[in-house]
Amino acid sequence: MRFDKLLRIGFPALCVTLTLFLGANASSLYRAQADYLHKDQLERSVLIDALGFNTKTLVKLIARYGALKSPEDAAEARQTYETLVTAFETWPSDAYSEIVGPSDYIQQKLINIVYASNRVEPYLDALDDQTSVSNALIILQGIESSLEQINQMVTEEAGAQMAAARNTFHFHQIVQDVLVVAFLLASLGWIWFANRRSQMLQRQLDTSREQTDLLEHRLNHDSVTGLINYRIFAETVRSAHEKLSDGQTLSILNIDLESRLPAINKFSLATEEAILTSTADLLRHAVDRMEGENCLARSGGKGFLLMTISDEDLGLTASVIAKRIHDIFLRPVPTTVGSFLISPAIGYADSSTVERDAADIIRNADLAVSNAVSYSRRRVVTYEPAMRAEMERRTIVENALARAIEANECLPHFQPQFNLMTGRIFGVEALARWYHSELGWISPSEFIPIAERNGDIVSLGWKILETSCSEVQLLPVDLSLSVNLSVAQILSDDVVAMLDECLGRTGLPASRLKLEVTETTLMSDLRRIQTTLSELRSLGIGISLDDFGVGYSALSYLTEFDWDEIKIDRSFATKAVKDKKLRDILKMVLGIAETMGSQVLIEGIETVEQRDVLVDIGCTIGQGYLFGGPMAIDDITTLFFSDHSRSTLAGL
Repeated sequence: MRFDKLLRIGFPALCVTLTLFLGANASSLYRAQADYLHKDQLERSVLIDALGFNTKTLVKLIARYGALKSPEDAAEARQTYETLVTAFETWPSDAYSEIVGPSDYIQQKLINIVYASNRVEPYLDALDDQTSVSNALIILQGIESSLEQINQMVTEEAGAQMAAARNTFHFHQIVQDVLVVAFLLASLGWIWFANRRSQMLQRQLDTSREQTDLLEHRLNHDSVTGLINYRIFAETVRSAHEKLSDGQTLSILNIDLESRLPAINKFSLATEEAILTSTADLLRHAVDRMEGENCLARSGGKGFLLMTISDEDLGLTASVIAKRIHDIFLRPVPTTVGSFLISPAIGYADSSTVERDAADIIRNADLAVSNAVSYSRRRVVTYEPAMRAEMERRTIVENALARAIEANECLPHFQPQFNLMTGRIFGVEALARWYHSELGWISPSEFIPIAERNGDIVSLGWKILETSCSEVQLLPVDLSLSVNLSVAQILSDDVVAMLDECLGRTGLPASRLKLEVTETTLMSDLRRIQTTLSELRSLGIGISLDDFGVGYSALSYLTEFDWDEIKIDRSFATKAVKDKKLRDILKMVLGIAETMGSQVLIEGIETVEQRDVLVDIGCTIGQGYLFGGPMAIDDITTLFFSDHSRSTLAGL
C-alpha cells in the first residue's frame, strides 16, 4: 500500500512539481542571463566612456602650447575643444541614463561643465598670453574633476548593478542545478521504487501462481492418495477415446474398496486413509510396469479407476491386467498403521461396448463393479449388457419406491408362527410386500436394500408397522405381532415416542407387539441401542433378537440384553437334520435362552423332517413355508380362523 501511494501519487506529483519549478526557473534564468549580459555591456560602455570622455588631452595640448608655442598644438587644442563641447551636447549617454536614470545631481554637474567649457573658449583664442593658458588649465581641471566624480558614481552604480545581475544569474543557475539534481534523484527514486514494486509484484504473482497451481492441483487431485480425481480422469478418457486408432482398445477398470474396508466404527478415519494411500502406491507400482498408455485415478467413492489402451500386437488385455491387480491383494496390504487383508471388487469394460460416448465405458465399468459388490463376488467381473438392464430396473424401482410408500402400495403380509407341539398358530410376523403396476411383485430382497441406501427405509418401516398394528386386530386377541425394526428407525431420537403414539393411534396393546432387532443392528451402536430397547420394553413391548446365527453371531449377544425371544436363523433348520454338531449348538442356545427366560423361535422350517428333528432337540415354536408363507391379512383369516378351518397341523 505504501509503495502504491508513492508510485501512483508521490513520485508523479514530485516530478510534476519539479518540472514546473524547472520551467519557471529556466525562464527566470534566461531573463537573469539576459539582464546580466546587458548590465555587463553597460558597465563596459561606461568604462569606455569614462576612459575616453575627459579633458586630459586638451589640458596636455594647451600646456604644451604654453611651453612650446607650437601652432599645431593650438590648432589641435581648438579641434579637441570643439569635439569635447560637441560631446557635452550628447552627454550623458544612453548607458549612463539607463544606469543612473534621471539624476538632478548629474544634470546640475552637466550644466556646470557646459558653462565652464564655454568659459574656456575665449582663453583658447588668447593662448599666447600665459595668463589665458593658466586660466584655461584651471577651468579644465575643474571640468575634469566634475567628470571624474560623475564617471566614478556611474561606474560604481554600473558595477553594483552588474554584480547584482550576476548574483541573480548565478542564483538561478544554482537553483536550476539543484532542481535538475532533485528531478534526477526523484526520477531515479521513482525508477528504484517502481523496480522494487515490480519485484514485489512479481514475487506476489509468483506466490499467487504457486497458490493457484496448488489449488488447481488440489482441485484436480485426490487429497489422500495424490491421484487425479474422477473429473480429470473422465476428461482423459474422452480425449484418449477420440484419438483411438484402428486395432486399439480402451479399457476401464473400476477397483472398488467400499465394501472391503474396515468399518469406521471399529477403525479410525486415519486407518482408512492409510489403507487407501498404500493401495494407491501398490497400484501406481503396478501401472508403472505396464506398457502403453495408462492412467490411474481415485474414484468418487472408496476405490480407484484405471484406463488402459491395448493394441492388437502390443499391450496386455484388460482381463489380464484386472487379474494381475486382483492378485496384488492376495497378500495383506502393508500400511503405516499395520497390515490389512483386502479383497476389492473389480469390474471392467472396454470401448467395444460403446459406439460414441466414452463416458459410457466408465459407466459400464461401474455397472460391472456394482454387480460384483451386489453379489459379493471376489473375482473380476466384466461388463455385460444385462447389467445395464438390471441397473435400469433398479433405477425404476428407486424412483418408484418413495411414491409407492406414500400411495400405500407397500403393504404388510403376515407369515404365521406356530407352536410345534400343539400345531396351533400363536402369532404372525409382518413382512413388507410391494406390487408394482408395471413390474409386478417386487421382492423384498430387491427393494429393501434400495430403501436402506436412499433413506426410504425409515418411512417404509413406520408405514409397515402402523398398518400391521391396525390389520392384526382383525385376528384373535391372543395372537402376537412381530415387526422388524431397522437400524435407522432404532437410532432415531424419537423412536420410543413414535411407537407409543402408533400404539395409541391404532389401539393395539403393547403386549401383543414384538420388535425384532438383528445382530448387525446391535453392532452399529450397542450401548445406545440397549438403552432404546429398555425404554421400548418399559412400554410393554416384547423385544426379539432376530437372525441369530448369521454372519458374526456371538453368544455374548444373548446375554447383553434380556431378550423376550431369540429367533434362530433358517440355516439351522436346514442343516440341523444332518449336522449333529449344529444340533448340539442349538441345544446349548436353547439352554442359555431357558436360563435367561427367553423363548426360542426357529425360522425357515420347510419340511416335516426338519420340524420333527427340531422338536426332538427341544424347539417348541417356529415358522416357515411348511406352515405357510407371507400372506395378506384376509388370507390369514380365511385359512386359520374361519368356522370350518381352525388352525391345527395334526395331519402334518
